[in-house]
Amino acid sequence: MSDSTSSERPAYKGPAYNCVAFTRIAVQDKDRAQAFFEAVFGWNFMKAQPNFPRIFFTGGEVMGGLHQASSTAANEEQSGSVVNYILVEDVDATLTKVVEAGGKVHKAKFMEGDHSELAEFIDTEGNLHGLLHWVKQ
Repeated sequence: MSDSTSSERPAYKGPAYNCVAFTRIAVQDKDRAQAFFEAVFGWNFMKAQPNFPRIFFTGGEVMGGLHQASSTAANEEQSGSVVNYILVEDVDATLTKVVEAGGKVHKAKFMEGDHSELAEFIDTEGNLHGLLHWVKQ
């Protein structure tokens, strides 16, 4: 696991209005989750700070944070669920990396129409994520 500095990551320009700008991922173990996302997607993390979300940059225009999950379902910040689909070059190869890094395949690759390959996986913290590869653009 690496703690990156601003000189090691590309300049963050931010997304356009009305596009996904930030993703919040609830985790039980920030170090384990960071290692998972670095291994599978190569996401770049800022230096860890105590009592603060573990901020990451995806390499694109979306950034996000690993937030400590609450142990109670009543916590409003942890209620509900969002599945973010991560654009990848190869769905099958990424699912292999997911399993190697300790995650689980939730839904194997499937086609949506003739334009998109999709899959879903569970990360090391029990969160559901999607994978997306556009076959036709």
